[in-house]
Amino acid sequence: MINKNMNSKIKYNHLHLQTSGNVTPLLEKGEGLGVRYIFTAVFILFSSFLFSQSDSTINLKNGIAKFNEGNYDVATMEFNKAVNHNPTSVDAYYYLGKISYLQKDLKKAMEDFNKVLEMDSLYSKAYKERGVLKATMEDYHGAIDDFDMAIKINKKFSEAYFNRGMSYLFLKDYKSSITDFTKVIDFDKKDFQAYEQRGTAKFQSGDAKGACKDWSKAGELGDFKIYDIIKKNCK
Repeated sequence: MINKNMNSKIKYNHLHLQTSGNVTPLLEKGEGLGVRYIFTAVFILFSSFLFSQSDSTINLKNGIAKFNEGNYDVATMEFNKAVNHNPTSVDAYYYLGKISYLQKDLKKAMEDFNKVLEMDSLYSKAYKERGVLKATMEDYHGAIDDFDMAIKINKKFSEAYFNRGMSYLFLKDYKSSITDFTKVIDFDKKDFQAYEQRGTAKFQSGDAKGACKDWSKAGELGDFKIYDIIKKNCK
């Protein structure tokens, strides 16, 4: 916060120390100039900091817009500028990680997500994205740990539940998988992917009837490719 008194003039020559008899100047003429220079330097540094923060915010906003357009090269340039202006911009590092993942540079993506979580241990989306990365590398147990953290931070994080359900499915923990997909459906009754994957988990666990019912719901919601599976498994 800017000190409202920063721009007020300090009249050092008029400051006096009251004594029993004589009035003695507290500061002689010119002795206050050093303090003025310090105040000026602090003001310049603070102004520079504010401009850097502003530039970082602009770059971040531009980067997100380009990311949403699918223009990852320009988005990367904007996020890197944001980091240069503000090295603690966790959002910029987060999006850099997402771009690296999409461009299959998994090592760089891991580094970026780690950087985000070093700076902000409560960044739930970074845990989710790192979990997806680990699952891509078939580290399903590590992925589940990250999804657990994301859900611990945000109890309504549907994507974290879905991806944890997928990891459980790959580990053949069908009961846990079904529980997570059911949670996703509780959040959104029209999530056809959750119905599809819950159906798969039910089928693998021996509940063919329940599986066919979920697959039928997925088809009803627009997942037409599921009907090929229904034709083969739901006679």
